[in-house]
Amino acid sequence: MLTFSRNELLEQPVAMKKSLFIILASALLNCGCSTVSLVYRNADWYLQHKINDYTSFNTRQKETIRQEVSDYMHWHRKNALPEYIIFLQNLNGVAQYDGQLREQEVPLLRAHLLSLYRKTLVPAIRPTAQLLSELDSRQIQELGRNFAEKNQKQKHEVLDGSHDENLDKRADKTIAFLEWLAGNLSDEQEQKVREMSRHLPFVSHIFIQHREANQGRLIALLNAHAGADKIAAFLSSWVLTPETTRTAQQQHAIQSFDMATDAMIVQIHGLLTGRQKDHLHKRISSYIDDMRSFSTDMHAASGTSLQDSSP
Repeated sequence: MLTFSRNELLEQPVAMKKSLFIILASALLNCGCSTVSLVYRNADWYLQHKINDYTSFNTRQKETIRQEVSDYMHWHRKNALPEYIIFLQNLNGVAQYDGQLREQEVPLLRAHLLSLYRKTLVPAIRPTAQLLSELDSRQIQELGRNFAEKNQKQKHEVLDGSHDENLDKRADKTIAFLEWLAGNLSDEQEQKVREMSRHLPFVSHIFIQHREANQGRLIALLNAHAGADKIAAFLSSWVLTPETTRTAQQQHAIQSFDMATDAMIVQIHGLLTGRQKDHLHKRISSYIDDMRSFSTDMHAASGTSLQDSSP
């Protein structure tokens, strides 16, 4: 209810697996409104820049990336934005409950968001697999090094410290995000949220371990010249059904985290004042307005393009 993704809020930044085509949902659901607008309106450049960070692509590959990103963003603006709006409208309705939030509402919202995430990823899987299948040995080695560097940076950010220190860092991020979303918390609210956060299972290391293992499998496929079909099948299993690539212990820990997080969100909702709920309502509504404006701009641009090409 209070978060666009429970992992982004509580386990930042190890929430979601990303293929080489950095999925814009993370930008839409994890930034301030002005940042969302800036990123989305410049998404083609943003995605190309992110993708090119992974390895050194040749001129032909860069042109392929440019075209694939353009096609992807056209699909996203046409198909994904309307569904984001529906999700945020549902979220806004749940957030405004006057009484106790019903516990079943949170898993429903989480399932809806997960469905959106998967739908957003699907169009990127095949182009990503095709691109990866064409990397030479030097590019594959560079990709592996960049994976390792990014993982090490993330470990430093979220795992360097004692268990208590890592719990406190997570709680600090949770509190900061809640205050951005719902306005300032009172000292009492902040203390309660901190206590809730500290009692959640700590699973950051599990997300990182899972990603590292899958990155290792991906590099092995590339070195074996597995081909686009096998790479796409692997990416699909990783992204769409991650539980199939987790160990039983990892899956159990993540399920426990999800259940505990759902219960925490219900508790946090019960702490909010009417003023904070109004702040939350305005924040979510601003996202909805931005997305509607993106959609309107897209249709207007399409109309202009059609007129320009008319005889």
